[in-house]
This record gives sequence, structure tokens and C-alpha cells, in this order.
Amino acid sequence: MRKVCVKAMVCLAIAAMYTGHGLAKEPLQNLTIRLNWVTNVQFAGVLLAKERGWYEEAGIDLTVKGWEQGVSPIDEVLSGKAQVGVADASRLVASRTKGSGVKAVLTAFQKSPSCLMSKKGQGIETVKQLVGKKIGVNNPEAEVMIRIMMRNQGLEYKDIIPIKVGWDIQPLINDKIDVFVAFMNNEPLVMRKLGHEVNVIPGFKYGYDFYSGICFMTETMIAKQPDLTKRFVDVTLRGWRASFQDMAATAQLIVEKYYSQGTVPHQTESLKVFKYLATMGIGESLIGFMEERTWSKGIDTLHKFGQIEKKIPATEVFTLEFLKK
Repeated sequence: MRKVCVKAMVCLAIAAMYTGHGLAKEPLQNLTIRLNWVTNVQFAGVLLAKERGWYEEAGIDLTVKGWEQGVSPIDEVLSGKAQVGVADASRLVASRTKGSGVKAVLTAFQKSPSCLMSKKGQGIETVKQLVGKKIGVNNPEAEVMIRIMMRNQGLEYKDIIPIKVGWDIQPLINDKIDVFVAFMNNEPLVMRKLGHEVNVIPGFKYGYDFYSGICFMTETMIAKQPDLTKRFVDVTLRGWRASFQDMAATAQLIVEKYYSQGTVPHQTESLKVFKYLATMGIGESLIGFMEERTWSKGIDTLHKFGQIEKKIPATEVFTLEFLKK
């Protein structure tokens, strides 16, 4: 009797090791991604793919870490605390020029959502109409964007009146400033909800033209784990394509699972903006794709405006190896 029980237990153990295809399941590979903002629809592709189990299907156990004050995704990846990070092109280039080995493997957005926002009644629709206006500047990168936009129209930073502000849009509402540096996916939506129609001047239309929402890894990681990198890229792009198919459903999922302080209507409208930025100029079939000329143009711009000490070849900053496949 005892021999029969032992045989039965052995058979059950062996059966548990096999899948329906007759092969033992491979253990999932751990992968951590550090985001550069809070977990909302700005990262819909990653979050949706994770919730649908697509990373697991690809053999990846993905841990998502949202933004934390004072924590740099680039530093996290370089230190090995995360294997994937999300950053904007300007920060990735700046890090690379200082000798770091980070490299972009895909971009969520073809264009940056950074913009200048004003009340519609001000009639500010072009950069040349900023002359003499009070512009709320809330961070050093905002100042750089304004300088680039104005220089591309033959103007200088001294032609405006910069006012130091925080991220609160109240100074614009109270007419203490004429223009606010904003993100197309957020503050304009908030203003309209509060009953204020706005004009938006995208930075990318006036020379502030950079990729945004870039997923990057170290060159070492890419070289040692090309298969894992490829699987991550494939699943993430699948997630982005799916997130745009039913944006209200995607927004609801993310609010319920990751962003309880958000609302579904706001997140839905925000995702519509991100779809526009993700597909602009390339269409939905090429979501995630990058071009050398765009990187080169961005590197030239950053060098011209003193944001990097030296120029580097664009090919040092990104790879198309996994996107082309």
C-alpha cells in the first residue's frame, strides 16, 4: 500500500512540472521598470500589458515602480536597482554625454507633451505674441524650452517677463501671469474642466522637438540579455497598441488598479492626447519607432543651448535592433 502511494505522489509531482505542450515551464525572469512619473495613463502600454498578463506570457515577472521624489530612473538603472527606466530624450542624452551606458530601446511618444498655455481671451496663439508677456516658469527645463522656442522665432528670453511659479495653475486663473508652462495631457484639461478655454502652443512646433516616454536599459543589459530585451519591447508595444483601442476602458483599469486619485474622464482625455503624441507623423503601425535624424537634431539643440558639453553620435543613444525585428 505504501509503495502505491509513493508511486502516485511521484506521478503527481512529475505531472505538475509539465504544461499541456509536454514541456516543463521555464521560471519567469524578474524585470523591474522605474517610471519617471506617477502610475497613470502616461504609462498605459506597460500597465495594461502587465494587467493582462502579457509579460508573464512572455516569461517576464515585471515589477513596476512609480515616480518617487528625488529618485532618478537613470540612476536606478545604472545602479542595478531597476533594469528598465523611463525618461525623456534630453535627460537620456545628457546622461550619455557624461559617460553612462544607457540606451533607448523604444519611445512611447514621438513628441514631448510640454507646451505653453494661456487663457483664450489673451489671444496668444504664436510664440511671437509672447513678447512682453508674464510667463510662469516652474522648472529649469521649462526655461530651456522657452529659450529654444523663442530663438527659433528670432526672439530672446529677455523679450518676456519670467515669473517663478510652482506647479499650481492658480496664478494663471487669477491673471497674475499670462502664460503657464504645462503638459498637453494635463493642465489644459484641468483648465477646461474649470470653465476656462485655453490656447496651447506645443513646444515641438517651435524647435523643442524631442522623443518622450523613452524606455531605456544599459548597453550591458542589452548585450547580455537580447532575448529578454526583445520580449520586453514586443510586449510593451503590444500594450500601447491595445491601450488606444478602447481608451475609456484603459483609463478605468488604470484608475482602479494604479491611480485612485485620478478620474476616468480625465484619464481618458489624457490618453487621447498621448495617442496623438505616440502616433504623430508615423501612424499606429510604427508606435515606439525612433529615427536617427530626430535624435541628432535633439543633440544639436541641447548642445547649442548649453545643456550638454559635447555632441555625441545619435547611434550612441538608441538602438533599432529590437524595433526592426
